Formats: sequence, C-alpha cells, structure tokens
Amino acid sequence: MIYNEEIVRRLKALGAADVGFTETKPLHEGYAGRLPYTISLTVKLSDFVIDEIDTEPTFAYFQHYRTANAFIDRLIFEIGNYIQSEGYQYLPIAASQSIPDGKGGLSGIVSHKAAARQAGLGSIGKNDIFISKEYGPRIRLGTILTNMPFNTVVEQTNPDVCGGCTICATKCPAMAIHGKVWQPGMAREEIVDAAACSAYMKEKFQHIGRGSVCGLCMRYCPKGL
Repeated sequence: MIYNEEIVRRLKALGAADVGFTETKPLHEGYAGRLPYTISLTVKLSDFVIDEIDTEPTFAYFQHYRTANAFIDRLIFEIGNYIQSEGYQYLPIAASQSIPDGKGGLSGIVSHKAAARQAGLGSIGKNDIFISKEYGPRIRLGTILTNMPFNTVVEQTNPDVCGGCTICATKCPAMAIHGKVWQPGMAREEIVDAAACSAYMKEKFQHIGRGSVCGLCMRYCPKGL
C-alpha cells in the first residue's frame, strides 16, 4: 500500500496547510538515513500577527511562534502514532531545535527547509527562509522520517524565487543577509550569517521572548504580502 493520500488527509484534517513527500537521502545519511522516506508539512501563521511587526518582533509574534512550533510537534506525534499502528517506524524532527554541530549549535538533525524544497513545496529565499508556493515565508515547517512507503516528488521548485529583490537584506537589523540567490548545494554561510542574526536577537530583543525571535525578513518579504 502507498500512503500518500491517507497521510495528506490526516494531516490536513489536523490543521496542516500543505504536505509533501520525498526520499530521505541526501537529507541525512546517518542513523536517520535508515528511514528512506520523508514527510514535509507546513502550518500557516497568522497574517494579522505578522503584520504587526514593524522594527522589532512583538510579544504576540513570539507567543504565536512558540505555539505554532508546539502545534507542529503535536501533528508529527499524532501522525507518528498512526505510522506505528500500521507497522512502520518514524523519527519526529522537532519544529524548532538546535543541536551542537561545531558551528554554534544553529542546525537541526535534518533541515526542514531542505526537506520541504526537495518535497516540492517551495524554495529557499535570499533570507534563508523557506518560501512556500502558496503562503510565501509565513509558515512553519515540520518533518517526519519514516519507512512507510510513499510516491515521492520528482519535480522541484525553481530555486530562484527572489529575482532582483533584496528587501529582506535591507530590512535585516543585524545586516546578516548577504543578498545572494540560493542555489542547491550552497552553504548557509553564503546566504546568511546565522551567528550574527542570533547574537543580534539576543542583544536587542532579549525583552521579547528572551531574544529568540525576530521575523523582520519574513514580515517584509513580498512573497508573503
């Protein structure tokens, strides 16, 4: 049995905005690579909350960001239970988790953005944020690795979704965005200085959610307006 339709039906009934499927390789070749298929899902954020962001993140955005992450983790857990009930295995990838990686601990076990792009749900912008086909950057991502069988995507979105636009770079208060068009295989450091972004948030926005969110490059991206 191929489970694409059933997984899409269940996730969308639970509140996911979009769902895609891809092969785990080359996303991860370690222990997680034993699970050959990857489910990528998106959840839409509130436009009203995001539109309130002006020159700094808001308390509403911080809470909304945390709630969206918790919601995604719950979706993944529920679908994981279904996957196991069908006799398969799964690995949940937390919506927002950084692990020690030798580069400042700013990476996850598997890249949500790479999985979503490989699954055909969108591409990656000059701000190093995932740009979904339908909602632009105003989404959060979730990822599940599994050995449940799926038909996987063969056509992916054009990597250049930004063209000549550099609004995100000009709006970034940390000046962390380099303004380069993302291409497959590019290192994150070529697109954005993640350490500078993180340090700025901690220094300037500590009073808002302990400096863990910003959102300006998402707020002003024309793909989300």
